[in-house]
Amino acid sequence: MLPEQVFTKWKQKITKRDCYTFMTVVIVGLLTHMRVFISDIPNHDGMSSIYFDQNMITSGRWFLRVACGISSDYTLPWLIGVLCVLYLALTAVLLHRFYEVKHTFTAMLLGAVLVTYPTLASNFAYIFTADGYMLALLLAVLAVYLVERKKWGFLWGAVALGFSMGIYQAYISFAMILAVYAVCRAWFFGKELKEKLSITWRYIAMGGLGAVIYYVMLQILLLVQQTELSGYQGIGEGNTNSLIETVVLIYKDFMVHTLRGNIMMQDGLPAFAVAALAALAFVVLLKALYRAGSLKNIWTYLAAGVALAVLPVCFNAILLISPDVIYHALMRYQWVLIPMIALVILDRHFTVGIHIKAQAVLSWAGIVLAVVIAFQYTVICNIGYFNLEKKFEKSYAYCLRLLEQMEETEGYYHGMPVAMIGVVGDHYLPSTDLTVGVTDSLIGVNGDYLFYTAENYKAFMAYYFGVNIETVPIEDMVDIIQTPEYKELNVFPKENSMKVVDGILYIRTENEGD
Repeated sequence: MLPEQVFTKWKQKITKRDCYTFMTVVIVGLLTHMRVFISDIPNHDGMSSIYFDQNMITSGRWFLRVACGISSDYTLPWLIGVLCVLYLALTAVLLHRFYEVKHTFTAMLLGAVLVTYPTLASNFAYIFTADGYMLALLLAVLAVYLVERKKWGFLWGAVALGFSMGIYQAYISFAMILAVYAVCRAWFFGKELKEKLSITWRYIAMGGLGAVIYYVMLQILLLVQQTELSGYQGIGEGNTNSLIETVVLIYKDFMVHTLRGNIMMQDGLPAFAVAALAALAFVVLLKALYRAGSLKNIWTYLAAGVALAVLPVCFNAILLISPDVIYHALMRYQWVLIPMIALVILDRHFTVGIHIKAQAVLSWAGIVLAVVIAFQYTVICNIGYFNLEKKFEKSYAYCLRLLEQMEETEGYYHGMPVAMIGVVGDHYLPSTDLTVGVTDSLIGVNGDYLFYTAENYKAFMAYYFGVNIETVPIEDMVDIIQTPEYKELNVFPKENSMKVVDGILYIRTENEGD
């Protein structure tokens, strides 16, 4: 088939709603995240990842290298940012089709909420790997979309899900929540029992086959590279807790993060808007179920009960495998589906059995609340980027003073081994972060300084000062910090915080007892 014929065929399948949704995400996404796309403001991991081949197979991410390789192994924020926004725009198109929204403006609002959700500030703080993660999200959504739209879609969906997990495993939660939504939609609204069972089975089959594809590919590539899974975040160690302990942990984490996670519902206007949107959606859904006669059907209650029971597990799926995992903001993106699904319910059901004036009120209420949510999320993201920029500037000033004192230390010369732990002694440098109430849950953009390890200093000195320092390996630091010479040092930036001992420059940056 000629290129013109292919493009013509694609054009026939692209609707105006697709175009409006796509362009909304592109425009809103660029406006929201432009600050981090056009600046060089790395976080603590970004400094050592300016050039990084993304071979993270030891963390189970066997396809990440390919996914991020599209933008090269270099950290190119503008190119990576544009790719991220394009992936998110395609994801929004798939979502509005999957949800079968009735109104174009709803589809546009869904895209706006998706591309402004605050966890993206954390994602883009790790800009060197963000494009790969957004591609993983696109593949996870594509997986459920294929199940919904294609006869044998569960097979192709399984492949998409397997490759999504091969980039970043956390987005399996996104696919699981969407699958639960689709299954509930089938059981709630008038399909034959055979069709309900068929839809349920297809999603279960897609998820099971996707996990198998991911695992088989992982084992093959581990064998090819002659390596094994690391212990990072509990990877490779399995779940040593009992099933009851794991389930209790999952439910507790779900409730705590939903109500007090300080991301989806920040204090004030964002919390009110999300709560109001969810309440309106719940009332409208009950009305729709009543009008459809579903409230008299036992299957509705069974499906609702199962959904309520499994949804916390879907949100925290990784805890099933590794209950010791630190569930940080990068792994919390699936919470954006709560306001999005509420908006979809209003879009699809607000006209059912409701007076025309009430329809107008509900319609405007949904629009206004969604706009408020997206705008507030935009503000939160930019507060995060503001703090990230200030972290960089404060770290630059700190390192400048550190380097000057190093060069003034008697007996020091460039190339001498440097013994330091790496953390900043904030007891002597009180916090100047003005954004704590907003960014404390957003890993990557929170905090005051970029330094957590000696390697952070090494990378910062190399890339931003043009100075190479040779840090002492962490295993050797265990003995050094016990020596009298090290213990006698003051904490930088006080005087006598550095000293040359046996050809090694000792630097104390951490607080007493750290």
